[in-house]
Amino acid sequence: MALSWFYHGDPKGNDSAAVKAYDAGVREGAFGLLLNSVVWPMSNFIVFACMACTAIISLVSVNKYITEGIQHAIGENRAIKIASLITYSIPFSITADLTADTGGGQGLAIGVLNLAIVIPQSAHT
Repeated sequence: MALSWFYHGDPKGNDSAAVKAYDAGVREGAFGLLLNSVVWPMSNFIVFACMACTAIISLVSVNKYITEGIQHAIGENRAIKIASLITYSIPFSITADLTADTGGGQGLAIGVLNLAIVIPQSAHT
C-alpha cells in the first residue's frame, strides 16, 4: 500500500481499474530500471574510453618532452617564471594563513579563491 501512490493504483484494489493501473505502473518502473541498467554501464564505458584517450595523449606528450625537458613550457624568460610562481603560490598561501584560525576550514576559502581565478579566465577565453 505504501507504493500505491507511486504506481498510480492499488494492488489489492476493489475494482479492476486500480489493479490494472498498479500493474502498468510496475511494468513502467521495471522498464525504467532496465533502461537504467543499460545506460549506466554504457556511460561508464564512455568515461573509460575518454580517460584512456587522455592517458594515451599524455603518454605521447610526455615521451615527446623527455629528451627536450618540459622547462620550455613556462619559458626561458625569468620574469615569466617569477610571475608564475607569484600567481600560483602566494594567493593560496595567504588564504591558507588567514583562514587557519577562523574555524571555517581552509578548503572552502581556497575553493572560493580558485573559483574567483578560474571563472574570469574561462569568461576571457
